[in-house]
Amino acid sequence: MKDSFYEIIGELIETRHEGSYWDFKQEYHKNKATLLHDIICLANNLDDRDAYIIFGVADNGEIFGVEHDENRKNQENMITFLRDKSFAEGYRPSIEHTQIRWYNHEIDILIIKRNDRTPYYLIKDFNDDKESVRAYYIYTRVIDTNTPKDKSADISSIEALWKRRFGLLPTPQKRLERYLEDKKHWITRDRIQFYEECPEFTIQIYEDDEKECPNMSGAREFYSFYQRNSDSSYGRIKCKYYSTVLYARQIVTLDSGRYVTPCPEWGVISLDQYHNNNLSYKYFLRNSMEYKMNLFLHDDQDSEARISRNKFLEIVLIFISDDEREEFETYVEVNLQTIIDELAERIKDNLVFDGTKDTERNVINERIHIGLLLNEKLKKFRQLNM
Repeated sequence: MKDSFYEIIGELIETRHEGSYWDFKQEYHKNKATLLHDIICLANNLDDRDAYIIFGVADNGEIFGVEHDENRKNQENMITFLRDKSFAEGYRPSIEHTQIRWYNHEIDILIIKRNDRTPYYLIKDFNDDKESVRAYYIYTRVIDTNTPKDKSADISSIEALWKRRFGLLPTPQKRLERYLEDKKHWITRDRIQFYEECPEFTIQIYEDDEKECPNMSGAREFYSFYQRNSDSSYGRIKCKYYSTVLYARQIVTLDSGRYVTPCPEWGVISLDQYHNNNLSYKYFLRNSMEYKMNLFLHDDQDSEARISRNKFLEIVLIFISDDEREEFETYVEVNLQTIIDELAERIKDNLVFDGTKDTERNVINERIHIGLLLNEKLKKFRQLNM
């Protein structure tokens, strides 16, 4: 559902530190008890999400690769390793082993799939050399630290894991966000989508009421004019849990119906101290519901939709977090004169070919160029901060 698995892992590596659901290993484990302990801790992560052991990367994010690791394992090795361990009630973590190439190195990733069977724990000690994973001890991971092998997690963490098993966690809002990532299990009937395993979660798209949004009738944002066809229309999407609305947002249909997305947010960078002149741009935050819904609505199997989405994201920025957005805007302000000069040169190239009045065309053309330029600057900003 996210942009790509490669991008997900790449972002984690580029943080240059470990976290609550990912762990770096410069090389494969030599001790089997330590490997099992790491898997159980991540399977019981408190973020309620897929977790990753990333092999070939040091704790500080330095890349070593595993192409020459004598202890390197594959999917079959990992599944066989877990199969004969004495997990309570026979519930063992579900895993997937894969790899990517990163800076001319092979990086292996063990994906520990999220599940509602938490907490995972053993009913028989597992020993290897002097290391032991204890029976009936419940392990988890807090920030970037595993529960020690000779201790159980704190009571609040254990309660949260049991609540997840009993369906008391997460909240409906968090469940909706998770279900949106499982697009294949949404079923459409009578123009309403519902989640197959929990049909009380529904999604419906409505046409915008001109009485509620009179200014949107026939209006087209600048990103409409960067598509192959500038025809666009507006609607509203509502996600409900039973009759409770969990999420509602205006959506726009672009490129004569080829691509549908929630409307992005406006960002503004002032060009002077009086805020009379601004660089206005559109953006999403990667962890926002708007971006998750953007991914859900996109048919990535449709080549026409992919082209439309790629053009859309050429001029709409995507930030990892609100902190990154603020830091990037500061970076733009520091380099403002260079950017203004570059923009002034670029806007001479007209990118608006649909019929509009000269004044409208000039504004639209400038905003398209702002989006293109700021996306380039965002890539440079990230390279400088790697």
